[in-house]
Amino acid sequence: YEQYCTDAVAQRLFPEFRSLRAWHFRYVLGSWHSDQDLAWSRANVSQEFRKPDAIGETTKMVKYKPFNDKGVSVQDGLRFYDDQRATMPRILDYGGVCGAVSKFGASCCQAFGVAAMPVGQPGHCAMIWRAPGGRWRLENDCGGWNQSRMHDKIQRTWRHLGPIAEYAGIIPVAERAMASSNYSCSEGKRLAAKLLPDAAVELLIEAALLCPDNLCVWSDLLSVIRPADAGSLLPRVEAVEALAENGPWQGGRELSLSRPVRASADMERAAHVVDGTDSEWFPTETEAQWLEIDLEKVCQVDAVRIKWWGDYGKKSSLKVLSLLCAEESSFDYGQGQSFQQRGLRTREADFNGWTELPGWEEPTRVVRLELGNPCPDCFGLKKSYGIRRVEVLGHYIEDPSDESSTVGLLTRLAEASFPSPQELADQQGLRLVKEMLQSLR
Repeated sequence: YEQYCTDAVAQRLFPEFRSLRAWHFRYVLGSWHSDQDLAWSRANVSQEFRKPDAIGETTKMVKYKPFNDKGVSVQDGLRFYDDQRATMPRILDYGGVCGAVSKFGASCCQAFGVAAMPVGQPGHCAMIWRAPGGRWRLENDCGGWNQSRMHDKIQRTWRHLGPIAEYAGIIPVAERAMASSNYSCSEGKRLAAKLLPDAAVELLIEAALLCPDNLCVWSDLLSVIRPADAGSLLPRVEAVEALAENGPWQGGRELSLSRPVRASADMERAAHVVDGTDSEWFPTETEAQWLEIDLEKVCQVDAVRIKWWGDYGKKSSLKVLSLLCAEESSFDYGQGQSFQQRGLRTREADFNGWTELPGWEEPTRVVRLELGNPCPDCFGLKKSYGIRRVEVLGHYIEDPSDESSTVGLLTRLAEASFPSPQELADQQGLRLVKEMLQSLR
């Protein structure tokens, strides 16, 4: 801390350092490298990355090398570095794999007073860092925000939330919450609810409406709300939904976000196409493939948007179909029901670009994508197809007021409180609140 005070006075840090809040400092002062390493970083970061909106890209400075020049594996620990400490200059010299790359980038950020930390992904180590304006960015990424978890030995924000605090996505939500002018008032009502149990539900609903990003409020509300409270909750939900309908949902809400998905192959990654991130579904199979998304309600589809992985928007054939199914699980449709074709890809998409097809009038419960023309991917990963994201836009035809249970109303409140899945804080806030709602089901 004292060293950072000295560096700030000497103007060695980026100006944004002086506007950080107390909670940010745990991700600046908690660097895993020494003061000497951080000083070396300030002197040796490439000029192209020596600015607040690019410092996190210093991960690109480290050569990805699973073996050193003597053939020693990185899995052999310090032997990879010839039995020397993995200092910043040594990582740059020797290279390394995902852990070294992400820790190097995080420490370069921290050297200039920028909050950053490594995060864990399945079989991988990425990093997140705070760009100007409080925009948290994911670097050295292989799995997207939904696959990112807080790394071991990193302090948790809102750690009393338990398992929710283990998700890295809690960081951009906390960022927006604590920057809100309503956060203090929201916290005041939350604390008052502990002293006034008879008014707790009302106070916590008001606190959630004031600052939806305050996940502590949602946690407390879920612990005290009862089925009998549904009546008082309904008008609040309808009011927030009305605001969303006249705002972000005006052009159609994203109906497919976090809905059930099944696929012909690569099933473990199929849900990535509806998680709101750019994490990929990329089968290796060389036969025609398909994806089906259960919208879980009867809907009016206004548009279907597909974001491709790499150049598959030029190579893969695409057919979009729909089905109306009344079964509790739409994937249980029988032989008497058939999909209706709704559109084809007729234009080439940009690299990592989008294909958009118009909607249709007929009510729909299931949207199916059929892909053909398997081709090797441009990244050399031996894939045959690749989609990053599928967005089905439109409106519910079934009256959502049927969802009148407490859990149903809270789900509706969450969806309307985080109405823009294109925004990282909305995307992660909704996901985390829905995770908490599982405890009520």
